[in-house]
Amino acid sequence: MSKLHKLLDTKCTEADVQKLFEARPEAICGSLYVMNNAVIRKFPLGRDHVTDFTYVNPQSGQTLIYLIEIESPSKKIFNKDDSFTSEFSQALQQVNDWLVWCSLNDDALSQQLEPLRRRNGDCILHYVPRGILIYGREEEINSIRRKERWLGKVKENPFISIRTFDGWNKEHSRFLSDNRFDIGIRSVIYHGRDYSDLQTVVSGI
Repeated sequence: MSKLHKLLDTKCTEADVQKLFEARPEAICGSLYVMNNAVIRKFPLGRDHVTDFTYVNPQSGQTLIYLIEIESPSKKIFNKDDSFTSEFSQALQQVNDWLVWCSLNDDALSQQLEPLRRRNGDCILHYVPRGILIYGREEEINSIRRKERWLGKVKENPFISIRTFDGWNKEHSRFLSDNRFDIGIRSVIYHGRDYSDLQTVVSGI
């Protein structure tokens, strides 16, 4: 059973999940190539936006920057009438706002990421934003109507990936086992126009 699975079996908060992912940043990015092996915690986008986690994935022909939002696992996806809750819709809109900001502020984004790029030595001219929203529990998607609406929402925007916490756990469980599958990824913070390792100690992780 993974660390996240165990945590989800308790009345955990968003802060609890945040701490787990800070201690296991590889559970955010998986086995993808990550610039400077760094997953950034609380990455600011201008004055109005802050992501929960961010990482850069240079690829042949393009460089993707992933902007991740997590919410409390206890938050509901659906109302009683099977419509999406306002909290879910607001979280999804927030991720979309991040993508818009990146598209409109390409130079500012590049300058902010320059210290990481310089350390890594990658040649990057442009960052292509992608969003990820981790929200809610799989047990809520428990009827044909809800399954159809969830699938429709997941496929609605090809630039934003939506997962429940259970779905994320299934996809990344090998990075969340008791015996850590350490691939050298580290959590960093952006401060003073530079990046430094996040000094977070979580007991038992």
